[in-house]
Amino acid sequence: IPEEDPSGELGLELKASTASWNSMKIFLQGIQDGKVIDPGSNRIFNEFDKVYQDKSPFVDIDEAYVDFYTGDIDLRLGVQKFAWGRLDEINPTDNLNTEDLTEGGTNDEVDRKIGVPALKVNLYSELANVEVGWVPFYVPYRLPTAEERWFPRVLVPPSSIDAGHSVGIIPVETAYQEIDLPRGTIENSEAGIRVSRHIEGWDVSVSYFTGYDMMPLMEAPVDLDVELVDPLALDYDITARVTMEPTLHRMHVFGFDFTTTVSDFTLRGEYAYFHNKHYNRKLDSVLDDFITRDRIDDILSDFLAQYLISGGQDTLQTFRLDPDAGMQIDSMKYGLGLDYIYGDTSVSVQCIQEFIPDYDSDRPVYFNKDGLDTLLTFLFKQFFLQNTMEINLRTAYDIEFKDYIIKPSLKYSFTDRLQGTVGLIVIGGKYDDSLLGQFKDNDQLFAKLRCSF
Repeated sequence: IPEEDPSGELGLELKASTASWNSMKIFLQGIQDGKVIDPGSNRIFNEFDKVYQDKSPFVDIDEAYVDFYTGDIDLRLGVQKFAWGRLDEINPTDNLNTEDLTEGGTNDEVDRKIGVPALKVNLYSELANVEVGWVPFYVPYRLPTAEERWFPRVLVPPSSIDAGHSVGIIPVETAYQEIDLPRGTIENSEAGIRVSRHIEGWDVSVSYFTGYDMMPLMEAPVDLDVELVDPLALDYDITARVTMEPTLHRMHVFGFDFTTTVSDFTLRGEYAYFHNKHYNRKLDSVLDDFITRDRIDDILSDFLAQYLISGGQDTLQTFRLDPDAGMQIDSMKYGLGLDYIYGDTSVSVQCIQEFIPDYDSDRPVYFNKDGLDTLLTFLFKQFFLQNTMEINLRTAYDIEFKDYIIKPSLKYSFTDRLQGTVGLIVIGGKYDDSLLGQFKDNDQLFAKLRCSF
């Protein structure tokens, strides 16, 4: 497991207003990131068109926007974060912001979200409140580089392929390519609308989103290098070079969410239907299905034909293969949450499930098992010493994959401006290709000191 150095962060937040009808906010973060190994970029600012930022130190524009208020209509223009849905940490209807996954998704949702240049319009009326968001160009998710600790193991192809026959084991080399973004046109922009209303004790919303899937999706073209080592014995040396290329696919999301109070409890729910959603197929399954004995025999026949045509000159040839590493299929994701607060104690439980009605077990995808993925979450929070000490316990358990994450932490406020936090992240799982199980060796103990001035 790669080691990490301590990280440091300096945040600068500026809020201002020149009149009652406007305001502005700028939040910049300067970070010395101990996770980055051998930075490959000397640029200072994080960029809106890169998956692999690969820089340290760097400056991130977390938010930078202006607000205009008219009473019935509010406008927000600039780099911003949207907050749709009612569930905690996982919101199926919230798709306008991609996420920074350089910590494997173990950090809080507000920190994972990437602020995007966007226009937001809120319209208020007695009938309903309407929120419209428009993102003129897609801002990709962020991943660590392949040598770093939180790089997703599911994006690492197997080190070899057993092709059988006379070829035997084919070694696999892997390269990771930067994303190729679409042109910044109206057709390639993203948009969403959310309509909310209070109905007899229930806050309900319906929403629609059209844009790109916020999760990492990859294509995996394969170049087979075939070299004739011994012409008399027809002895071949074959190497597979897999290039992991980020790919984008548009989808439509139809959503619904609600919240209400029942006695001392708060009940929350959220539902999203994904039309034309894409999933990554399991890489070992893709390569095993595609690089078969018959396909290798055909390639060797083509190689020999070209070798003879060239008069024995083309002893090294490359064949490009394009296996289908993705799958397009409609799905739905939904969940319920229940909260209880008593004095300085709060408890929250959630159940979130993804369901793929037409799941094909012969073409398995990541993070879903036979069409289902069910996640249970639990949050406990307790304040002590007049709210100067806070104990947190967050846990999540996946029923299908039997993986889990446990995050206990203790935060103490020495003064209003100085806070210290110590905590632990424990990750376990039965499968190496599950969402949490891929990071089962990444347990960590952390300590943070935050000073505001």
